[in-house]
Amino acid sequence: MFQRKDVLSIGICALVLALILRTVSAAGILPLQNSDMLSLLVYLQTGRVVRYPTAPAPQMPVATTPPATVPTAPPQRPVGLILTSADAQAVRLSDLVDYKPDVESLLLSPLDWDLTGDAPKVLILHTHATESYTRQPGEIYEEDSDYRTFNASYNMLSIGEELASVLTAGGITVLHDRTLHDYPSFNGSYDHARQTIRAYLEAYPSITMVIDLHRDAMDFTQDPQLTTMATVGEQKSAQLMLVAGTDHNVPYSHWEENLAMGVKLTAVLEKMYPGITRPIQLRAQRFNLDMTPGSLLVEVGANGNTHTEALTAVRALGAAILAMAKGVNLQ
Repeated sequence: MFQRKDVLSIGICALVLALILRTVSAAGILPLQNSDMLSLLVYLQTGRVVRYPTAPAPQMPVATTPPATVPTAPPQRPVGLILTSADAQAVRLSDLVDYKPDVESLLLSPLDWDLTGDAPKVLILHTHATESYTRQPGEIYEEDSDYRTFNASYNMLSIGEELASVLTAGGITVLHDRTLHDYPSFNGSYDHARQTIRAYLEAYPSITMVIDLHRDAMDFTQDPQLTTMATVGEQKSAQLMLVAGTDHNVPYSHWEENLAMGVKLTAVLEKMYPGITRPIQLRAQRFNLDMTPGSLLVEVGANGNTHTEALTAVRALGAAILAMAKGVNLQ
């Protein structure tokens, strides 16, 4: 009798306890996700022993210390070309006025030259625009006189157009004047060209470099005609010759500055294309080179060369100017 009462009391207590636990867990006070608590509740309510699998403990991300950041040095600008005193040996000078300039000093003198920006920086023109080369099979055009033509596809205008294309592709803003300064008369060509240059400089004060492109020649009666030869890559090329004016006959205050730039350009050309230059001619005349501190007169081959050889040479000239425009380090 008393045993039944004990069992009944225990059952009632267990039932009450089960109800209390369910109420508490439902209220969120105890987590039902705990496997031992779930097993106890089931046992109290049903008398069955059930073992729930223990859920693995959640993996908390391990705190990591970010790597220390070390400030890096800003990227170095490309050093560009490097010219040393040894490069002066590649520059030859034909001094026709007996001034005897120091080529090494000119080579290593500072270069104040900026061809960057959107405004026009380079003017290309032709004092003798109708000059042409030895005609080859397949080149059909009329010559106005020996080694001269009005055909712009074969005279100096075509050479200037090629140089303008190379420089423009390299990011330099170029103006190309196509005036025939040697027509109708060859005499007075430099005076006519001077007027053209002055007009451009007034209209475009940003111009810092004027390039007058010619082709050389000797006596047209001689045979063979004057021919200059070099190699650019695997291509036959004409040679390039810079003509430098002086103050021998007329005022020209910065002729040495222009000569220094010509010396540097010749050294760069020889670095890039050995054998492509002829000796720089130092002359008594100024050839309109006095009008800007960055003026060049360049003979692109001679009348004995072919038009194709001249085009190869002027592309090399453009590449050298672009290389200089990116920076020249003098050591």
